[in-house]
Amino acid sequence: MLDDKRTVIIRDAELHWAKVVTPVSPFGTSQWEVQIRTRDEKKAKEWKDKFYLTTKTEKDDDGVYYKSNIKRKAINKDGNPNTPPEVLDGNKQSIDGTTIGNGSIGNIMLFQYPYDVSGRKGVGSILSKIQVTELLKYQPTQAVDFEIEDNEDVPEEIDKVDF
Repeated sequence: MLDDKRTVIIRDAELHWAKVVTPVSPFGTSQWEVQIRTRDEKKAKEWKDKFYLTTKTEKDDDGVYYKSNIKRKAINKDGNPNTPPEVLDGNKQSIDGTTIGNGSIGNIMLFQYPYDVSGRKGVGSILSKIQVTELLKYQPTQAVDFEIEDNEDVPEEIDKVDF
């Protein structure tokens, strides 16, 4: 178990679902987040044993992979706004975090601290920085969408039906 605060770097992680520019609120808490993945079982074990990350096993068309979700709250414990995680390229130059596509490779810097709250002990991790070493640019997909309808007969209000 971790005894003191520390900063660590997880190297060569596959990056997915990077939301590091504008905070999201998936469960009511505003935060920035990224999912890291690997197909290397030894690396996943290191994430769990050395970095105390919760790592889950998943399967896709390419086989088994291991994932961990890393986050940074937009509001700190004192109620003050946090800054978003810094996003850098391999030369340590700032880049736009919205360009990070699934499958990009990078290094993740975490601030970690031990906690003991109501008898529950563990290690908390906060996303500090992302260094993208291999960028796969995010490309929005052409998802199924509605077409523009030229219909002026749409009622202002629809009556609710009780079942």
